[in-house]
Amino acid sequence: MLTEGETNYLARLPNEVLEKPVEIFAWKDYGDYGLKIAEIVISEIKITVPGLEIVFMGSMALGITGQKDIDLSILSQAEDFPIHRPKLEKQFGNPDKIATTAVGWHFMRDGYEVGIYLTDPIKSQVQIQLDVFNILKNDSNLLSEYEELKIKSKGLPYKEYQIRKYDFFHKILAI
Repeated sequence: MLTEGETNYLARLPNEVLEKPVEIFAWKDYGDYGLKIAEIVISEIKITVPGLEIVFMGSMALGITGQKDIDLSILSQAEDFPIHRPKLEKQFGNPDKIATTAVGWHFMRDGYEVGIYLTDPIKSQVQIQLDVFNILKNDSNLLSEYEELKIKSKGLPYKEYQIRKYDFFHKILAI
């Protein structure tokens, strides 16, 4: 059963995204170079908005099979977004997602999709993502199970892949 936030996320996506087959890449085919790109982008963020916490999550940060993407969250109170957003726009261009609890940028960097979110850790879904990430990082059995889910999801429509991930997250969080 999806949460309201998960249902809303999927409802906002256009059909072409929901129906697009998921590409999954083995760590050995993308990881090492991807980590270098992530380090560069993190450095750019630190220069642009010094003092804010940057969280690197997702498959690449976990060192497992994934979508060849880099997931970064910049933690800030929502009331400070007007201070940080213009600086980030100057560095990364106009955001493609603007909400009260998060502002997001997506772009390609050397063949990797980079997702950057300026997000309020209190008001957004980022705390759940952090909880899932930390559980996976600290439990090799669950991490292996999650990687297997990703491998078996190759070629599925994105919506089905995302629902399978949500179901797995609910299981490990006991939601």
